Amino acid sequence: MSRYPSSRSGGAVAAPSARPTRVELPNGLVVIFQENHANPTVAIQGLVKAGAIFDPPARSGLSRFVSAMLDRGTRKRTAFQQAEALESLGASVHFEGGPETIAISANMLSEDTGTVLEVLADALRNPSFTEDQIDKARDEMIVRVKISNENTAYVAARTANELLYPSDHPYHGPPLGTEPSLRAITREDLETFHASHYGPNTTVLVLVGDVDPDSTLEPVKRVFSDWRKLVAPPPFSVPPAAPPDRPKRQVVPMKGKSQVDVAFALPGIARTDPGYYAAMIMCYVLGGGSLSSRLMDQVRDKMGLVYGVYSSLHAGIGAGPIQIRAGTNPRNADRTAEAMLAEVRRMHEEGPTPAELEEAVSYLTGVFPVRMETNAGVASQLLGAELYGLGMDYIERYPGLLRGTQIEQVVAASRKHLSPDGYAVAVAGSDSETPSTR
Repeated sequence: MSRYPSSRSGGAVAAPSARPTRVELPNGLVVIFQENHANPTVAIQGLVKAGAIFDPPARSGLSRFVSAMLDRGTRKRTAFQQAEALESLGASVHFEGGPETIAISANMLSEDTGTVLEVLADALRNPSFTEDQIDKARDEMIVRVKISNENTAYVAARTANELLYPSDHPYHGPPLGTEPSLRAITREDLETFHASHYGPNTTVLVLVGDVDPDSTLEPVKRVFSDWRKLVAPPPFSVPPAAPPDRPKRQVVPMKGKSQVDVAFALPGIARTDPGYYAAMIMCYVLGGGSLSSRLMDQVRDKMGLVYGVYSSLHAGIGAGPIQIRAGTNPRNADRTAEAMLAEVRRMHEEGPTPAELEEAVSYLTGVFPVRMETNAGVASQLLGAELYGLGMDYIERYPGLLRGTQIEQVVAASRKHLSPDGYAVAVAGSDSETPSTR
């Protein structure tokens, strides 16, 4: 029987009442606590500023490789002992490499917080990088790359990004890496990357749930306070990329595929940009609103060209792309691309209607509390607030930030970010009827 109550740290919980507490240790580690005593569980969300933006050109996938080694043994524990220490408590710790950061997630009973923190600290600080585990991790990552390269949606989106960003830009290549780059990575590469990017002053931890900031800070200090600060961590920044001065197009034929995916990529916006909320509303109206968006209404419902069509805003520490994606029959690829571009042009020229703005704000503010129904959801929002300097009161201010966005701002965002000429489009899929994308 599980040691957890029916509502685990990932399940529904009562809304937290106390303000979060932020503590920065002398070595630079930032720890945020949010009390929620609805049940005796704790969720941890964290990050290390060591994502794929730091991969060397010939070593794409290196940051993700390092993160994959964190639970494969340390100088103190074997991989089996790491897993056993957590499973015996019904707890979990996971690491996931991303474009900008390494994501940390953990769940546990509150009485086990100290033990889980010790296992987490050991993994972050002391990975052993043994050759046998390196080989296993490499094989698994290469399999994942091969599987992804057979996915038409992934290939189209990856190719559109590669067209949008110059080859030397951090957002150009896939965080997964490539088979040749993964095969080229050595143990020395892994150890060097870890030593130069993993430190207390590049790490943030958020603990939400049955925690008391004063008492829970002690086990945090016990396992992290002697972690040596990085003397010169790499700057956590992404350079701007000039938008395309003309449309860029590429077709990627793929054998054995019965459909194609069409992906547009347009220059986006950084999360810290004051225009972020207007751009988010713009993206929702265009294709983020599921069945109620312009793209779904026109391209799927009226024209019947696609199974689904969506837009998404990838705002990070740098200006990530605005992506618009759809899957369709190969015969309809050109018509689909043209119809998607027509909606981009219409949004660029007109912006949203007052009714669309109202619907977007209503949805985006209404869904926010749903994302906050779990300890992990609250922790994720606080982690983002810390990463982008939004303030510990961000959760309280978020609805007002959206409601305060005026239609003129969304119109301006549409004209700035949805250029009908400065975009990249890729089509990936069936090689039997190759579309042109004209």
